[in-house]
Amino acid sequence: MDQLLKRYLPLCFVAFLFFFTSCTPSKKVIYFNDLADSAGHISGVKDVFEAKIQKNDQLSIIVGGSNNADILVLNSAGGMSASGGASSVGNAPGSGFVVEADGNIKLPYIGKMKVEGFTRLQLEDTLTKLFKDYTKNPIVNVRFLNYYYSIIGEVAHGGRYGMSTERTTLLEAISQAGDITELGKRDNILVIREENGQRTYARVNLLSKDIFNSPYFYLQTNDVVYVEPVKARFINRSGIPQYLSIIAVGLSLILTLITVRNL
Repeated sequence: MDQLLKRYLPLCFVAFLFFFTSCTPSKKVIYFNDLADSAGHISGVKDVFEAKIQKNDQLSIIVGGSNNADILVLNSAGGMSASGGASSVGNAPGSGFVVEADGNIKLPYIGKMKVEGFTRLQLEDTLTKLFKDYTKNPIVNVRFLNYYYSIIGEVAHGGRYGMSTERTTLLEAISQAGDITELGKRDNILVIREENGQRTYARVNLLSKDIFNSPYFYLQTNDVVYVEPVKARFINRSGIPQYLSIIAVGLSLILTLITVRNL
């Protein structure tokens, strides 16, 4: 038995060595680990973010005012709704103005109007001024109807999610997807974006405070977020490296042989 122990003791030592070296350092999983322990200010962070209207966006445009008759005419297009006084006409489900390939939408009286590149607030302000020629005291409200992002990879619940506002952050998106699993790379998150008809991408590091200064911190419509797995070939879904499972089986067989021999 002593000879068997001497023979297999190094193997046990190697197994324990593999186990401890395979453990993930805390800095690999702790978000923003370069922030100071005490309270502080993150310099360079932009407080204001406004998404710009792009081709294929679907917009809800709600016009209000003091003259219902004028408003009903202005809202004669299917994508608009009127609100004013005691009466209102609501948007039907899925209705709205689709921004065409040329960046235009079609409005009553105004006709084709270039909206691509406008922010939501800029379009509200522009339409309010234009509609003053057709009704008294117009009030315009613009909202995105197709504001979505997709998240795939090592998150608890991947899929396509809607965004209630254009100020949805990458952190909120990951939270909505149930957070990154223990197998996900937090320092190499891929964000794919379509801008001006071209696909762009960037990799961001959730372990660093620099994420707050990234232009990809706020998501835009149709963004795709991919969380890459770590050591995909060596770690199973339980979080245990596969080679450790093999070593454990081998050690069990060895101990069984030793026990049987000593009977």
